[in-house]
Amino acid sequence: MCSAQCCGTISTQLNLFTGSGSRCRKEVMHENKYPVVSHARDSRFLALRSLQTPQGRSRTGLYIIEGIRHLARAVEHNAPIESVFLEPSVLSNAFGQKLARRLRKRGVPGVRLSNQLYRDLTLAAEPQGIGAVLRQQWTPLSILSVGMSSLWLAVESIESPGNLGTMIRTAEAAGVTGIFILSPDCDPYDPATVRATMGSLFSQKLVRCSQREFTSWTKSNGVALVASSPAGLMDYKALRYRFPAVLVIGSEKRGLSDQLLDVADFVVRIPMRGDCDSINAAVAAGVLLFEMASQHLPG
Repeated sequence: MCSAQCCGTISTQLNLFTGSGSRCRKEVMHENKYPVVSHARDSRFLALRSLQTPQGRSRTGLYIIEGIRHLARAVEHNAPIESVFLEPSVLSNAFGQKLARRLRKRGVPGVRLSNQLYRDLTLAAEPQGIGAVLRQQWTPLSILSVGMSSLWLAVESIESPGNLGTMIRTAEAAGVTGIFILSPDCDPYDPATVRATMGSLFSQKLVRCSQREFTSWTKSNGVALVASSPAGLMDYKALRYRFPAVLVIGSEKRGLSDQLLDVADFVVRIPMRGDCDSINAAVAAGVLLFEMASQHLPG
């Protein structure tokens, strides 16, 4: 845990670490390898650790990704990579090494962490020796383009980062145009959420807005609001969905708020067998998204 004094310097040190200042850019451009960080009190390491906290991500607008797959997809989608961090003795994968060299040649700043610091930092079950700091990307509600056949997802108060990440991954697979985040406790840039997306995070438009802004957007753009609830009167397969449409999924424990249920155009349920009265929120999102997509979206 860093002290108040250390935390107060993190934003400044992130500028040095991510290349916003000339010092780090010069190091990267004129040195063959990234500088080594081996002390736990090094401000560059503390800056990385801070991004594992909601406060650090909120304050800087940055977040961390780990692993070769995530970094490769970030590069593929031209995500804003601010810097990289490596542990060369762990980074044994040839493609990962090539990816690191490519980013260094592009002038992306970075550091090499000692084995101990890397082990202290990584949250991956099977660390691959490479990660990056990226800038968060939020799409303003005002510039969204609504296609006639578009399908959207909105989430409210999803407590589990893993469930949120799975929904983002499923949304990409189902052809979703974008995802609305309707509550501050949903953080798509939480490290556990990012891992669960398996790289799908970079292909999605993310929109953070209030419930009122969201419902106003649906009405002004003629988007059908489909709510999911165990108490819904309509079987999800019996409904002929109209498009554009947005599916709204609520809290795993409490479901959707009354405010959203009241303004929904349709409230659907997934019939249960046995003694079950509900299923996992991410599973429900997958079932409903694929049914909606099968009714209208091409392919």
